[in-house]
Amino acid sequence: MVTIFFLVWTLGSVLLTLNVFKPLADRRRSSFPAILLSYVTGWLIGDLLPQWILLNAGILLLFSFSDIFSHPIGWGGLIVHLTGWCALTLRLWIIFNSPQRLDKKMEQQLGNSWNNAAANFNPPESIQDINWHSWFNPNTVFDDPRIEIIHDQEFHQENDLKLKLDIYRPRSSKKNLPGILQIHGGAWISGSKRQAALSMSHMAAQGWVCFSVVHRFSPEIVFPEHLIDIKRALHWIKKNAGEYGVDPDFVVATGGSAGGHLASLMALTQNRPEFQPGFEKADTGIQGCVSLYGVYEFSEPFNDETLYPAKAKLLKIVCGGTPDTKPENYQQITPANWISRETPPFLLVQGDTDALISVNEAKKFFRDLQAQNTQNCAILNLPLVEHAFDIFPTLTAQCIVPTIERYLVMLHENYINSKGER
Repeated sequence: MVTIFFLVWTLGSVLLTLNVFKPLADRRRSSFPAILLSYVTGWLIGDLLPQWILLNAGILLLFSFSDIFSHPIGWGGLIVHLTGWCALTLRLWIIFNSPQRLDKKMEQQLGNSWNNAAANFNPPESIQDINWHSWFNPNTVFDDPRIEIIHDQEFHQENDLKLKLDIYRPRSSKKNLPGILQIHGGAWISGSKRQAALSMSHMAAQGWVCFSVVHRFSPEIVFPEHLIDIKRALHWIKKNAGEYGVDPDFVVATGGSAGGHLASLMALTQNRPEFQPGFEKADTGIQGCVSLYGVYEFSEPFNDETLYPAKAKLLKIVCGGTPDTKPENYQQITPANWISRETPPFLLVQGDTDALISVNEAKKFFRDLQAQNTQNCAILNLPLVEHAFDIFPTLTAQCIVPTIERYLVMLHENYINSKGER
């Protein structure tokens, strides 16, 4: 019986290791639960590797109390586990050495604007520079003495509806600080405003005021109500800018997954009255967008050639029907339909091994942006990186997030320079 358990555990570890490098669930054939399981296991095992190794070492220790290692099958299984750990460690080593490649990619796309941006956010350059403490205890991102976090500030109330946001800001009393509007992911049906705490804490420590907002979820609502909720938050932020020290004329939208999609629409549908019921004349302009592993394709999942059943099922809930029954909703929810020559700068970031969203979505959307000659736009395709890589302060996040934060600084410096020229 012990031998059977050992073999099952070893085979499971092999499959889980392979899933990190190439998701085993096929987006076009697998069910949504299977895709979600592939993503969650790939993300946890790939980015929480030290914890995974410690867990498996403990299990190996328990097996050592049996006679499993008195047989060749036991030693063979041990070699298989060690090989898997080495492969996963090599993956992290590749990511650990990625910041210079990312910097080069940004320089190629942005030129002097990137080179002149202040590099205040430094990724680890050696093993000693890795923040191991936060990797094992993500809550340490809330402990920075330089920042203040205001939780659950209400920004909209209507009958029984109460929408809230969290504010990350420096403890200094400076005014007209740059702002960030952060939108969480969760497939428009779930999510938490704590998801981007790592980046929000970092940016607040550098003098930014960050607002992490929520929206109502489907199936309670259908699109565009999600977007309207976020625009309500931006309206509140600008109306209360003086109280929180933020410059109402410089706010950048950021978000991941469904939040990346909504951040994109915030940048593309500025001051559109159809998305601002009751506050049609309010200024909802923003100065840029950073979309991480965002969603950009909405009709293709229903086409026979690009059929994506799990995503199509989700979109029926979010949009209240299919492209045939709700064509206006699908027209509105697709970011590419809103691109114009007034589109602000975009940074798109997408992992190549994302189990939930194909990297091709970001590539196609980026080509659409380029077709309109949108200035200071860039895209980063991240090899061996999974969905939601930035939620915990893992080594992957520590190596990639500084590039994203430097891009935000670049946008603000460009804004300051343009004000000086006028």
